[in-house]
Amino acid sequence: MENGNDENVIKQFDKIAFLPDKWDHNQQYQHYLLKHIPKNCNTILDVGCGTGELTKKLVSYSKEIIGIDISENMIHEAKKRNNDEKITYLKVSVEKYFEEADKTFDIIISIAALHHMDEEKILQMMKNKLTRNGKIVILDLVKSETIGDWLLSILAALLNPWIMLIMRRRIRVTKEERKAWDGHFRYDNYLTIREAKKIARHVLGKSKVKRHLFWRYSILYNNGG
Repeated sequence: MENGNDENVIKQFDKIAFLPDKWDHNQQYQHYLLKHIPKNCNTILDVGCGTGELTKKLVSYSKEIIGIDISENMIHEAKKRNNDEKITYLKVSVEKYFEEADKTFDIIISIAALHHMDEEKILQMMKNKLTRNGKIVILDLVKSETIGDWLLSILAALLNPWIMLIMRRRIRVTKEERKAWDGHFRYDNYLTIREAKKIARHVLGKSKVKRHLFWRYSILYNNGG
């Protein structure tokens, strides 16, 4: 979260941290991300780990997992809900961590956190911290720009109540969730898929940038080519 609204964003996430771990649009694409991670990793870094719901799933993929987040409450909840002897949770900004950590990673993964940062700068820092053949695996929110984008968003909006009903047995989020998230989105600034591709191409070179149905895009990059 490296922008002018850091303190406000942290306060929002400190509130959101106490919500229970439930299915959402980020979880919808976890399987897609995880299938690109090999099972024999030495080190994985989860950037913006939140309550550690994904971090805990990474235990079966690596000998060591580090989850970082700038929200104290998120780290507290992660340690309480999703801890494991392989996991280290740290309250630290991603920039500070990359500047100070004397470590490289087989996988650097991040879900719904990159839009709170300087995307170009952070992707470069991630790339610099990869082992040979290491991978960057990103999922983030996307902003509609073209007619095709808007049509996809309309389709997602039509399908969303049905998938919510299947996954949560209800067609919308709870009142508690709406209250916790109230005001958060004013600090969000999303890339369009065109902008995401441009940044990925400039910083990473050859990578796979994909638009997904439920208002998300992904970036997959292999440091070995």
